[in-house]
Amino acid sequence: MRGIVFRLFFLLAALSVVLAGCKAGLNTQSAEEAESPLVLTPELQAALDEGIVQAEMPTLSVAAAPAVEPSAPLTQSPAVEQASESPRNDGIHDVLNESLAILQDPTQAMAGFPRDRRGEVDWVLALDEGLIEPRADLLGQSEMQILDMDILMKRTQLMPWVLFSHSKHTAWLDCTNCHSALFEPKTGGNNITMNAVLAGEFCGVCHGKVSFSLFVCERCHSVSHPGSGAQWW
Repeated sequence: MRGIVFRLFFLLAALSVVLAGCKAGLNTQSAEEAESPLVLTPELQAALDEGIVQAEMPTLSVAAAPAVEPSAPLTQSPAVEQASESPRNDGIHDVLNESLAILQDPTQAMAGFPRDRRGEVDWVLALDEGLIEPRADLLGQSEMQILDMDILMKRTQLMPWVLFSHSKHTAWLDCTNCHSALFEPKTGGNNITMNAVLAGEFCGVCHGKVSFSLFVCERCHSVSHPGSGAQWW
């Protein structure tokens, strides 16, 4: 029994000596070197980054980019410059109806009409130039009742004020087209906001659909004020 204990004690002692020697062999740095941390200088970081990129990325041959010529001024596309889509393919008219052939193609009917900066027909200018004559009724026996009264809307923040012209609207619309389903005919009776108009309320019932686009801002916001800056159109 004593022999076994002695052998175990001898083996443990020998193992301790071997481990101590290995630890001493591995710790070859001086005390000063061991206590000094590695400083990652910009030069060292650049070298490391370059080495990583070269190791991970294959060498690529990149052709020189051709010289870019100044772009030509933006112009309206032929599609925008054309009049409204033909009733034969507008998705609204019944193409099986034989009477469809009687209708004049819009590209012919509105070929000489004035247009705004978006290439859309300027119906107000076409009316002023006498190119169109809206009827007050189906038979054309009565006359339009034009109301000459402008309304200046000043709640526009940094945008120019809106000048609403009754005369330009009543030249082809009846009062009942707007009052009182869309607008209450009284001062302060309508909380008109651009969010509501863009959502298809108030002016947005017609504008952007059968009337000029909502993005020709100067058609409505036409009166500059000190907070809106100089006129840009």
